[in-house]
Amino acid sequence: MTNILQKLSFVATSAVLGITVINANPVNAASIIYDFEVNNLDGSLAGETYSGYFEFDGSALTGSGEELLSVSELSFDFLGVNYTENDGIFSDVVFLDGEFLGLDFSTDAVFSFIPGLFDLGDAFFEYDTLGEGVGTGDIIYTLRQEPPASTPEPTAVFSLLALGAVGGSGVLKKRK
Repeated sequence: MTNILQKLSFVATSAVLGITVINANPVNAASIIYDFEVNNLDGSLAGETYSGYFEFDGSALTGSGEELLSVSELSFDFLGVNYTENDGIFSDVVFLDGEFLGLDFSTDAVFSFIPGLFDLGDAFFEYDTLGEGVGTGDIIYTLRQEPPASTPEPTAVFSLLALGAVGGSGVLKKRK
């Protein structure tokens, strides 16, 4: 009788763990990082180049219509000052039907990143500073880090380990 109960217990435990593993959803960690360079400036900053990067969570992207995603981290060195996401009036990444159009970031009357209206190639940089005058420039965006396809949920990994341990103990008991 004990042998039958042990087998039923083993089958029930295996079934529950198996269902848990099957229903485990991947975690969608979607941190996306872009590096950018501002160049081809006109005006008094002609010939200068400035660079930086920004990061955002792309997990909310639907790929439909215009979408604005908040920047979680930004660093941009301009005229000896390092600007961050907290220095902007707004700091968003703009997508249209899933296509990246650029960074929409503006400080209080110093500079702005203007995203493209329908195409990334239309994006540009503009500045208006007291000491350096007024001008515009190009922005080159380089994708540094794409989000991983999916990361297994920790409970799924634990369930697989537990299932293996239960199965292994059953095999060892049979050998005795």
